[in-house]
Amino acid sequence: MELLIYTVVTISAIVFFVVQSKKKSKLGLNFKRVYCPACNEKQPIIRIPRGKNQILYGGTTCPKCNASLDKYGEIIS
Repeated sequence: MELLIYTVVTISAIVFFVVQSKKKSKLGLNFKRVYCPACNEKQPIIRIPRGKNQILYGGTTCPKCNASLDKYGEIIS
């Protein structure tokens, strides 16, 4: 019975993150390289978050043009 519960919880979590990733929500996962839309600079794989939002939800700041990007490479204000 416990194995069934663990299996259902695991499958539910996987489905949740896949759906959130397709919707590009804050809770989604992005494993692709990100390019800055302002200067087309490839962002580093190992990021240094600046601020609470980047720590919690991912994202980076472009080292070339200083634009703040979310984890999907879109500029955030």
